[in-house]
Amino acid sequence: MGPECFNATDLSAIGVLVPLTGTGDSTRWKALACAALLAVSQANARDGSVVPSFSQPPLLRSKLSAQLFDTKYTLHGGLEAFTAAQRARSAALVGPYRSTISTALASLGAYLHLPIVSYGSSSVVLSDDVRYPTFARTYPTDGDNAAVIIATLRGFGWNNLIILHVDDVWGATYADLIFARAVHCGLPEPRLISFMFKNDESARAAVRELSQQSANIVVLLAFGPDLPGIFNEADALGLLDGSHAWIGSFDWAPSSVNAHADAGRIPQATAAKLEGMLQAGHAPNAERFGVFRRSFALLSPDACEAMAPELSGMDASLFSDPPDDAAFAFDAAAAVSLALRKSQAYHHHHHHHQVDDVYTARAVRDISFAGASGGVSFDGNASKRAGYVRARRQRRLTHAIGAGGEGDRNVESLALELRSFRLVGLTGRLGEVHVPLHFSADHCVATLSPEVAGMIWPGGASKPPRDAIDVQEEEERRRQERQRALVWKLCVGLGVPGVLLLTSGVALLISYFRLQSRRKQLLWRSSRMPLHFSHCDPGGKYHLFLSHTWLSGQDQARAHQARQSTLARFRQCTAYPQVHLIKRRLTTLAPSMSIFLDVDNLQEFGHLAEEIAASDVVLLFLSRGYFASKACAIEYEAAVRLGKPLILVHEGNENKGGLPLEQARRDCPEPLREAVFSGRPIVSWQRSDAFQQIALKRIVAEVLVACGCDLPRSVARRNLHATAPADGGIAAPSAGPAGFEDGLKPETWLSGTAGLFARLSLPTVSAVRGEKVDHGAISLGSDALYLHKEARLVPKLRAGPLTLAFSRHNHGAREIALEIASLVAGCSAAEWPLSDPPAGRVVPLLLLDASTFGGDSGERLAGEVRQWCAQRATTPLLLHAALAEDGGCPFEEVMQRTPTDLVHAKLYSQIALPWFQQPDFRKAALVALSQELDQRKAA
Repeated sequence: MGPECFNATDLSAIGVLVPLTGTGDSTRWKALACAALLAVSQANARDGSVVPSFSQPPLLRSKLSAQLFDTKYTLHGGLEAFTAAQRARSAALVGPYRSTISTALASLGAYLHLPIVSYGSSSVVLSDDVRYPTFARTYPTDGDNAAVIIATLRGFGWNNLIILHVDDVWGATYADLIFARAVHCGLPEPRLISFMFKNDESARAAVRELSQQSANIVVLLAFGPDLPGIFNEADALGLLDGSHAWIGSFDWAPSSVNAHADAGRIPQATAAKLEGMLQAGHAPNAERFGVFRRSFALLSPDACEAMAPELSGMDASLFSDPPDDAAFAFDAAAAVSLALRKSQAYHHHHHHHQVDDVYTARAVRDISFAGASGGVSFDGNASKRAGYVRARRQRRLTHAIGAGGEGDRNVESLALELRSFRLVGLTGRLGEVHVPLHFSADHCVATLSPEVAGMIWPGGASKPPRDAIDVQEEEERRRQERQRALVWKLCVGLGVPGVLLLTSGVALLISYFRLQSRRKQLLWRSSRMPLHFSHCDPGGKYHLFLSHTWLSGQDQARAHQARQSTLARFRQCTAYPQVHLIKRRLTTLAPSMSIFLDVDNLQEFGHLAEEIAASDVVLLFLSRGYFASKACAIEYEAAVRLGKPLILVHEGNENKGGLPLEQARRDCPEPLREAVFSGRPIVSWQRSDAFQQIALKRIVAEVLVACGCDLPRSVARRNLHATAPADGGIAAPSAGPAGFEDGLKPETWLSGTAGLFARLSLPTVSAVRGEKVDHGAISLGSDALYLHKEARLVPKLRAGPLTLAFSRHNHGAREIALEIASLVAGCSAAEWPLSDPPAGRVVPLLLLDASTFGGDSGERLAGEVRQWCAQRATTPLLLHAALAEDGGCPFEEVMQRTPTDLVHAKLYSQIALPWFQQPDFRKAALVALSQELDQRKAA
């Protein structure tokens, strides 16, 4: 749709856009409309009583006519009014009032070259000269008024505020300007709470949210229709009884509250509680407004109705005391009248028969005159003083000095004013008291006039409410000062004994925290001393290098975020990674051990081999795809070439990204297979915390030996005093009962880097004296290390005797039953069926492995299990061997071999305990088994 679709303009026609309906306070808006029509009338009469320029040349070539169009206070109503004004061939528009409506109409005005002069739109969005080149306003911008509001708050000593605002173009932008101005002037960031325009429930919800905040200084940015919901809810919550200070903009007046009270939308008692509410901003110049008031007082209701029939029923009292906004509406109409007068003269002089709309639009911004509110000119200088813009979503402050538009009014001639609501006489209606303000040098603090001392405050108080947060902070400071004074008195009174007692307490606290820290770390079992690591070669950087494939080796996110590009790639991994878990837990167990992990420490991919060279030990996490990874190939080839000690950690659970160990051997390149796998212990990685502790302790033990740690004196004595057996090895050190607690089993204590049960050579005698040990001759098992929270074997069953029944057809169950019976007092083992009546509880033991329920023995085993289920109430205790090297198999295979009737009989209703043959893991499995037996109840 082009401009030609609209009617050609008439240089004598003016459209006045005003909300005659939909506001709840028609009296105020009729006064503004009448003031605009008065300006047009005086321009036609060349009456310079208010605007001296009206009586000066050039002369009007044709009389101006003004017509009212009702915007209904809504965007839709504004668009309808704009269309109607176009049909009336209006050459310029006065209004509208709301910024939301002006934003839409200013875009249309720019398209049609139609000048629009608003008397109330204050949003800084409209300062954009590129988007709105034909828009101007006689009302100050929100940037100007935001500076006044913040300066007023600081003048009263208020620092912490809440901004309660309508969520539209005007309210959201105005709130951002106040927020930015507050931060610029050194105040804490205000809290912003919004509500929807003309939505009573939204306004009430916003007030309820406000009541839950600590701050009690409220900046209210609202329109007249929003007031009932806000103030009725605030009164119900006690926010109008003097606890809160309320300050708003000049966008609504006491007459708006009176109109709502007359209509019953706000109770009279609630309206009376608004006495003491404040408004701050730029107001008309007192001298110029006095001139306008005298001219406006000459009018009457009949005179206004004669100018526009829509203005019927006006209150005669308005003409002696017009609202301040009437001066801005008068000046907007005066500016349009002067611009049209200039445009008429231009077209007459140049004999133009077709109206040049561009000239008319430019003429509006070029005029300058003395008006009803003060000196009127459009140069944007006012906004340069308060142009602070905050990007709302990023909450990023931007200094926008010089951001004022050419259509913004210069506010130098306007007054700074504080208005306080007052009850007028005995009528119960609200009026207002005007108090002048003055800016400080930095425009951040307002100097209050003496009239403030006689003001009445909310709740009838004679003093303003104090900032609640400042009061809390002051009380907290006083409390701390009292505490410090009390502490000082106690210290002085107690003297030396008090100081000694305090020192002892601090020492105990330090010891306590050190003890708590040690309880999370691995210690030497013999001495309970922390572990210390050293490097194999001078200049070493890392004690342990974690080599893994990203396809199946990463784990949960670290405590500190790594580089974003690396994280973006690692989050795409689909397997079940664990290497991050290994590093995190090792960092807790051995804080002094330096560990390399690529996402943490690798700067460039090409430096992998150099990082291997700077590491003492290399851990290979064997998972699916490890030997197919190019990066891993660089790492294990460099480790083998440099002769680095290797630790092999195997992920055997195929559902978690693992693979069979034999498959890993086959995947390893044949030239390196012998160097990687031959004679090295394989550390199995499990998901259970108890078994992870065993694996982590074995890793730490291997690093301790390879890095050349200073072993405790007791470790050296154990190795030195071992008796050499006939085959040339050395005997194991003596162990306590069954190798548990401080007594160590030979095969577990002496397992190490050269093999699972490596033999030891005699260390040098210097080890006995606590000197450095010949580390090449020592292999250290995980039982040499101690953790405070590690699981321990139950020495005696608390619930009385227990018989662990096993079947001869269940391969391996007999050995397990006998071993646990030898370790736990009160536990005995017997073959099923029992030959003698049991002395106490009977718990059947069922080992699930690759042979369970298979072949002829499997049928007989199933028969005995059926007897267990039929004769005893106790559920069989299940052990599951999952590793192939332990004769185990996945649980799914056991389920497939299990007879259907046993599955339906809920044989597997309880989770099976894991079982391993490797000594370290076997010990942990026996501990878990003893704890389970101790918890079993009598059948």
